[in-house]
Amino acid sequence: MNWIERAQHKFGKDFDEFLLHSAKVLRVVQTQSDELDRRRLRSLAGFYLSQPYADRPARFFSFPRKPPRAKIVEERPFCDGSVRTYAFRSGYKVRNPDFREAYLKAKENRTAYLVHWTHGDKMRNTILCCHGYSLGDPGQAERMFRMHRLYGLGLDVALFIAPFHWKRASSLLQRFRPPFPFHHPVLGLEGFGQAMYDLSSSFLLLEEMGASRIGLVGASLGGYVAALFASLTRKADLVTLIVPFLDFQSLRVPAGPFSREESRDEGSVAVQGEIEALWRIHSPFSHACTLPPDRCLLIASTGDRLCPFEDVKRLYDHWGGPQRFFLRGGHALFFPRRGRGEAWYGFLKEHGFI
Repeated sequence: MNWIERAQHKFGKDFDEFLLHSAKVLRVVQTQSDELDRRRLRSLAGFYLSQPYADRPARFFSFPRKPPRAKIVEERPFCDGSVRTYAFRSGYKVRNPDFREAYLKAKENRTAYLVHWTHGDKMRNTILCCHGYSLGDPGQAERMFRMHRLYGLGLDVALFIAPFHWKRASSLLQRFRPPFPFHHPVLGLEGFGQAMYDLSSSFLLLEEMGASRIGLVGASLGGYVAALFASLTRKADLVTLIVPFLDFQSLRVPAGPFSREESRDEGSVAVQGEIEALWRIHSPFSHACTLPPDRCLLIASTGDRLCPFEDVKRLYDHWGGPQRFFLRGGHALFFPRRGRGEAWYGFLKEHGFI
């Protein structure tokens, strides 16, 4: 790298560190409300660790057999087509009976949403997007995933709303700080179970509406969701992960009361093993990708500190050497600025999506 490229790379890394420091300060000044104490956590964790899930983690996940009954709850014009928001009841059943009541208290989360940017005809190649943490608002996604550009290339585009995000949040505050997946490791595990079920329902719904091939893309936390889904199902025609978060053991943001950086007292140390065992059930590293490596693309920044680049390199090996494009800089600031889009559009063109 020349001096300009080195400066860009350092600037991107340093900005990530600033964001991490801000998150730590925010954690100190905020009042935490632990829904379950550590003793309760150990009791709940015992259910998952005594079942076959720890040894055969894929057994934890369930998937629908038919598309959900969905209704259009919002519609507006978009270019020469429209944007439609579909709502459908989540069919996910909480695995742990002792946690079911607590999980279902969030009534808004029982309804799943799929936002669809559509030309209005059938047999369109479609891209299904998985958003990042606290970024479930369709307006944000429209900018983040460049919906106008994808639509203009002839694609239909859809947005999967993760559990506890956007309209699935119980309050306006929760939209900015959703409990999934960081607030509690058991809620996180059941949340990923629900995410897999509802994302599969979204695939079935798009197929029922006439979608042709469906590609999956996930950014940041959405990359984790997309990676896990591509490891458990064969529904996606291809998958792209953009600056993906991949391993909870690498988590540096103090997002919840059971985060590693808070685990210093004797009680926390005692449950750390159980927490890590719960994380492993939904970890993409616990499963083999169902897609061939040439149908997978990893886009990451080598200086990323929020979603460590080291985990991307591990996934690259774990997935058998998929296509890749690595940038300078960090999670939010990266260089070259057009690099992500050019790599992604090239990948879509290579596989006949555009």
